Amino acid sequence: MHGRKRLLIGIVCLVAGLCTLAPHVWGQESGTTAQKRIASIAVQGNHYIESGVVLENIHTRVGDVLDRAKISRDVKRLFKTGYFSDIHVVGEHKPDGEHLTFVVKEHPLIASVNIEGNNAVTKKDLKFKLRLKAGQVLNPTVLDKDIDTIRKGYLKKGYYQMYIDVVKKPRKDGRIDLTLKVHEGEITHIKRIRFIGNKGFSDADLRGKIASRQSDLISWFTDRDVFDRSRLKADAQLIQQTYMNAGYLDAKIDSSIVALSSDKLWFYLTFSIHEGPKYRVSSVDIQGDMVPDRETLEKLVTLHSGDLYSLEELQKTVEDLTTRVGDEGYAFANVTPMFHRHLDNHTVDITLDIEKGRQVYVERIEVTGNDKTNDSVVRRAMRQDEGGRFSSSRLALSKEKLNKLQLFKDVRISMPKGSAPDKVKMKVGVTPKKTGQFSIGAGFSQLQKAFIRSSLSEGNLFGKGLQGSINGEIGVRTQNFNASLTDPYFLDKNMSASINIFKQQTRLNTFTSYKYNNYGLGTNFGIPLTEHLTYGIGYNFKRSNLFGLPANASLYLKSQSGKQTTSEVTNSLTWDTRDSVMRPTKGYHMSGSVGVAGLGGLNHFYTFSGNASAFFSLNEDFILSPKIQASYIHGFGGKQVPIYRRFSLGGIGSLRGFNYYGVTVRDPATGQVIGGNKMASGSLNLFFPIPYVHTTGFRGVAFIDAGNVGGLNEKMTFGTVRAATGLGIQWLSPMGPLSLVWAKPIRTQPGDQKRTFQFALGSSF
Repeated sequence: MHGRKRLLIGIVCLVAGLCTLAPHVWGQESGTTAQKRIASIAVQGNHYIESGVVLENIHTRVGDVLDRAKISRDVKRLFKTGYFSDIHVVGEHKPDGEHLTFVVKEHPLIASVNIEGNNAVTKKDLKFKLRLKAGQVLNPTVLDKDIDTIRKGYLKKGYYQMYIDVVKKPRKDGRIDLTLKVHEGEITHIKRIRFIGNKGFSDADLRGKIASRQSDLISWFTDRDVFDRSRLKADAQLIQQTYMNAGYLDAKIDSSIVALSSDKLWFYLTFSIHEGPKYRVSSVDIQGDMVPDRETLEKLVTLHSGDLYSLEELQKTVEDLTTRVGDEGYAFANVTPMFHRHLDNHTVDITLDIEKGRQVYVERIEVTGNDKTNDSVVRRAMRQDEGGRFSSSRLALSKEKLNKLQLFKDVRISMPKGSAPDKVKMKVGVTPKKTGQFSIGAGFSQLQKAFIRSSLSEGNLFGKGLQGSINGEIGVRTQNFNASLTDPYFLDKNMSASINIFKQQTRLNTFTSYKYNNYGLGTNFGIPLTEHLTYGIGYNFKRSNLFGLPANASLYLKSQSGKQTTSEVTNSLTWDTRDSVMRPTKGYHMSGSVGVAGLGGLNHFYTFSGNASAFFSLNEDFILSPKIQASYIHGFGGKQVPIYRRFSLGGIGSLRGFNYYGVTVRDPATGQVIGGNKMASGSLNLFFPIPYVHTTGFRGVAFIDAGNVGGLNEKMTFGTVRAATGLGIQWLSPMGPLSLVWAKPIRTQPGDQKRTFQFALGSSF
């Protein structure tokens, strides 16, 4: 009888996986087993994991009544820690109670983690995402999660053939070397994008409206033929917006179907579209709170009776109305469009219902996250007055100004309730970014040859928004040193002030037939006239020395030989609406200046210059930028224009396709460069991403350049204009802008110096 009981208990323990027990443990007086108390708990088989870790993760305690269900839960709990590959419990009955031993088998300890086979993603990026590290126990659950994380990263890049082999190489000490072998495969591209139900637009029209692209030459530049599930959702919205902007008020996307080919090389996308009829606007009315008055609000409505319905125009109207009402202090104004369709003639009545909410004042402006920068720097950029009536326009302008400071990665503005119903707080949350930069290195360019360059700059000195920089460059042909300091809010006024000290030594006699040194200082003040228009006035004093002339130097060059001083005052006006200074994608930049030298110094001349550039975002990847500039300089008081101020074109940042000083005025007798008194140039640039290059700051450019230089009594006609076209690569490297250009001159004149390939480090883009 007792033998059968022992056998039955043993089978139950074996099936449950709870324990391995000697028959004599539970065999005696089974009816009283439930009352046996635990005398001790031990851990056996652990090498890396402390026994205390095991005991902390179980709920069974010494002195407890033996509970097999509780022990079962303890075993499951230990498995969940991920430390053990096997666990069983051994029990031994003694007169003083039950003695339990948790026998564990650990997962191996990781000696090293290696990744092989990765080309599309760097090891540094992959290891940064891994949770498993050397010195940790190999947890299978964590390993699976790491593999899934890597796989998701590759899927975002379009590698749907990718898989990972896990290789575990044991060491003599029991640890393992873990290697993840990545098999990337090929990128899966979008082969075909189809549309079902479209009659108002052709397939080609709709393909041009969405972000995804079929695999073709253009998509090769942008990677937009790589499937992205989040992009698919955006594509469906873009298709619907395209229809609704063309009058299809009821248009919707019934489904978006994604099919993957069996070899995982191609995706096929299909959008099923319900178009519905086209609607025209029969009437547009405004109702609700007329703030400031109906006449003012009606002028902001861009949809009128008889127009084809357009979601884009309606959204613009709603936004403009909301902003205008908000400018009267109504921070929570809401404009709701209401539609009444006439199904018989496919027209729609639109009523814009305005709820102004309550008028509020900004009780207090609070700045958070601004650990590095003084609050005053943030506050002086705000266009919303503390204590003043709320204004939607001023709020938007404040955020724009804060972003243009280039001190923050992110700017967030919220408006919680204030101390009274008519008051709000304005919370300005900023995320600082690094504003200091140091670089040192060597380089080589066609103009300067070999050089060593070092630069130290800080865009937020002492947390006050001061901008300071010191840089030096020593090369075979040039030695340049410059130090500058700019205060954007000089004397706590809305004006900027800067001072710079410079020294230059130039040995460009390969191009210019002379050597040139100069040093001096300058100061400039900028006074904003409006939010985008700035008046500038500056003064520069320069002492120069022209020497090293050849024996056959022209008379003009000989007259310029020796030391000279220049004292120059410049006045300028600048209009700037660009969204970024370094990499603008939209906006305009126009400036004009008048300079006069002669208030002291030996040189007397006056100069006029103007330039204008525009930036148009064709889409998120391509930027079109036309640019024009012109300059004129003339001496007075019997003085000639100094050689260093005369004009030449050629090289990167000027007229590409021509050598430095390649388009200029030369002495008729000697052919030496003397420069012109007037210059005009223009360019058309198309910036685009470089295929499969994801490094920040890289981009390509296709361009057409044209320009001309003339002497004082020369006429610059269209027939003498030089022109070139080509391609380039640009990179905002840590040492400065790097440019590579391949250009072909298409209009030249005798004596021009052409150059097909050019490169430079530190030239302007």
